[in-house]
Amino acid sequence: LKYSYLQTLQDGSEAVYYGCLVAHTKECMPLVYTPTVGQACIDWHRIHRHTPRGIYISSEDAGHVEEALSNWPEKDVEVIVVTDGERILGLGDLGTNGMGIPVGKLALYTACGGIPPRACLP
Repeated sequence: LKYSYLQTLQDGSEAVYYGCLVAHTKECMPLVYTPTVGQACIDWHRIHRHTPRGIYISSEDAGHVEEALSNWPEKDVEVIVVTDGERILGLGDLGTNGMGIPVGKLALYTACGGIPPRACLP
């Protein structure tokens, strides 16, 4: 529930979301990353996001990865976090439900490392 609330906050206002993460890092990081993100990944297909997060590339995109990446709306990407969805936090192969891992890592990089969210690609 807290994970979904924070993600809805991010969808509504990234400035408020990251402000909350920076001001309350100790309390919020376990909610947006380990350990809560494991359960979020299991439920990823049920979590409604107003703003899509991440780009999905499949084996069918072989030879066209650059084209797929060019569809990302931000052009000044500095950091990319990639997962194949396997062996996530000891939960096994979660496939596309593993997107919570890159999303959570990039939230951590933004809140703690100062990387602008628009420069991140999960």
